[in-house]
Parts: sequence; structure tokens; C-alpha cells
Amino acid sequence: AKYVPILEEMAKARNAVFRTVHIQTREDAQNAPSPFTTFSLFYDGQLVTHEILSEKKFDKILADKGV
Repeated sequence: AKYVPILEEMAKARNAVFRTVHIQTREDAQNAPSPFTTFSLFYDGQLVTHEILSEKKFDKILADKGV
């Protein structure tokens, strides 16, 4: 939860679409698109990583995606 607002602001600064989904129930977790329900990052519908990202790592991913 600490990094999500930071990453959201970074995406906003680059005009990247960023949407968060806070999984709060067992049913939400069971219906999640990824088995990694602690943190998952998707880009164009594809799983990019389930690693909780630092600002530096997220910046690199955005740059690699051309954002």
C-alpha cells in the first residue's frame, strides 16, 4: 500500500493510464487475474511483474514500454 500512491503519481506525470484494484475479500482474490494477489502489475492486459516495485524499477518499466 505504501508504493501504490507513489507509482500512481509517477504514471500520472507521464500521462499513463493507471488503475488500482484493492483486493479486500477472499472472493476478490479467487477471481483475480493473477495468482499473485499481494501485488501485480499489468500492461495491455499482460502480467509484467508480481514484484512490489520501487520508484526506480517502475520508472524503468515505463521507459521500456515507451511511456
